Amino acid sequence: MTGTPATPPPIAGVVLHPDEAADLARLLEVVEDWLLHADDDARADLAGFLDGSGHGHLAAAGLATLLGHNAVTLHRRLRKATTR
Repeated sequence: MTGTPATPPPIAGVVLHPDEAADLARLLEVVEDWLLHADDDARADLAGFLDGSGHGHLAAAGLATLLGHNAVTLHRRLRKATTR
């Protein structure tokens, strides 16, 4: 065997700097908050945009929920990674 170092395995996923992860989590929170407090016209526009399967209003509500869950998950992972 030669003295060359082994190549590290590729990283599965994307690595963000903690500040970038915090900014992304905050952006997700802001967009979720906007969706939850948008007026009826804005929600109807979003539902129309997401209405590919005929369930635009359900998709719009699901998008807000998904954004919120992803923001919480990102905050938890960030907190776990920075408190080690």
